[in-house]
Amino acid sequence: MLCLSVQEPSAWLILQRANPDEPKTPLKSIENRDWPLPKSFVVPQRVLIHASLSLYPGFRLGDLQSLMSPIQWLRHREDIQSIFQWGEQFRGQPEKLRSQKYFGHILGSVVITGCVTESDSPWFFGPYGFTLEYPEMLAKPIPYRGKLNFFEVEKGVGEHA
Repeated sequence: MLCLSVQEPSAWLILQRANPDEPKTPLKSIENRDWPLPKSFVVPQRVLIHASLSLYPGFRLGDLQSLMSPIQWLRHREDIQSIFQWGEQFRGQPEKLRSQKYFGHILGSVVITGCVTESDSPWFFGPYGFTLEYPEMLAKPIPYRGKLNFFEVEKGVGEHA
């Protein structure tokens, strides 16, 4: 199965539902990239989401709060604060980051439905955005070493995501 490594807190945000009663829409419904989907990529396609060992350099707590509704922020604030705390506290210490379930693990899967160069979504800042649906968080994250771009994981890894 294909996997995409994503910096935190984006990996975690992608796997949260915008509304707990609606399975289709992830909280972060677009994953920004400097490159488009490969021509060989078939959409829609479910891919695993791997949380890298770093925080996304531009995200701040206040920025995230402004992108979410007050209810979403209250629902997710503690987890987001933990991700930032661990990311800052263990920056440059990969073994300590890997001990946290939000870093260096496959967290779940999502369906990539396309690639856009324009969007009204507050999560889009391009130049390319992979549109996402149907997030599924794993009950137990899987420790895994990520790679750049899409990469294949061994058969059986994350099958229930």
